[in-house]
Amino acid sequence: MTSEVMIMNRQAVALAADSAVTYGGGPEPVVTLEAEKILPLSGSVALMVYSRGDVLGRSWSQIAHAFRQEHGSTAFESVAECAKAFFAFVDGNRKLFPEREEREEFEELMRAAFLTLMNHARAMASYPGAGYEDDAQAFEATLELYRSHLANDESGRPRADLEVFEHLTRERFYEIFGEMLDQLIADALGSFGQEEAMRARLFDFAYMIVTKPAFLEPYAGLVFAGLGSNDIFPVFVHHYASILVDGVMKRAHDETTAVGVDDGPNAFVRTFAQADMTHAFLRGIHPLMFDMMISMNMITNEAAAEAALREAGLEGEAAGNVMERIGQGTLPALTGNFIKASHAVSQEEFIKPFIQVVSASGKRQIAETSKALVELNILKSSLHQTQTGVGGDVDVVMISQTGGVEWYARKA
Repeated sequence: MTSEVMIMNRQAVALAADSAVTYGGGPEPVVTLEAEKILPLSGSVALMVYSRGDVLGRSWSQIAHAFRQEHGSTAFESVAECAKAFFAFVDGNRKLFPEREEREEFEELMRAAFLTLMNHARAMASYPGAGYEDDAQAFEATLELYRSHLANDESGRPRADLEVFEHLTRERFYEIFGEMLDQLIADALGSFGQEEAMRARLFDFAYMIVTKPAFLEPYAGLVFAGLGSNDIFPVFVHHYASILVDGVMKRAHDETTAVGVDDGPNAFVRTFAQADMTHAFLRGIHPLMFDMMISMNMITNEAAAEAALREAGLEGEAAGNVMERIGQGTLPALTGNFIKASHAVSQEEFIKPFIQVVSASGKRQIAETSKALVELNILKSSLHQTQTGVGGDVDVVMISQTGGVEWYARKA
């Protein structure tokens, strides 16, 4: 895990990140306090990374260093142009990312994907009342579940293919990886996976993992922030990025925000990765406590309704019918009103005053504020004496029109 904060106003943008990085998994992961998560890319743009810390074993700091050697003196017109140049530097860079290593990583990803399908299918088949006649039927249901998640977002709308893989047709994908996938399918599923219809669906599943913006595989968050030569006020651009396939980094644009232009805000705060204590400070309540309050509101509303019906002399089937009706409309609406009122109080009493202060702050003040917000999460980790992967010194960069990229705090 990691803890990172970005604060922007019209004067500057500040990036703050802890130094913890976790290696390995299982019950005893190793946490070290040496990670470089804020990486200057040019005189006025920096990159902040979180989650996955490397690409084919090359740390993001190594990649950023190589990028600066080639583009460090470039005056990018915009932050988005710098991000585009960074990805163009990565794509097809066989000096940094040899094809053999890229292929090995992709093979491991596909092996893990097929094993995940099998394990999930076994769990579904063993669930009481699942109704699957055999393991094969459970596997087919699991495969369709994953394919549906890749094909559609949480609201059920179709996911568009990633633009960066427009060149990677199914035919080319199968030509490059067909032999590998056939071997993995045979190892995992035997003759069942090699049946024509099942093989086609598994190949389609593999293709969708690459070309859809669902990111089932480990990914990194990339935050490009600063000012281009044409920018008056700071801008940040957020991408997700993961594996290399056919020499191209899988990536998806998440958002771009500029302060002080059009209808944009005059100040902006964004947290990344572990940020529960930061949210508690900004909103006036811990996220888990707020979730518990919502649950308790729903329970107490229902209990109050049942008590009111008893007082009115309604019991049994008649009371059940009323509870069913109000449970579909009135009670959820009451909880919805509670949530809206809570958000309004949080906005007026905590978020808005904080944003007003940030809007009027200088670059050093927002740098110190971003550092303090990250330190809240480190403090919680230290007090709980838990290995959360958050800790170490806090690095802070501030970027402004007048000063460019400047270190406010940097570990020795």
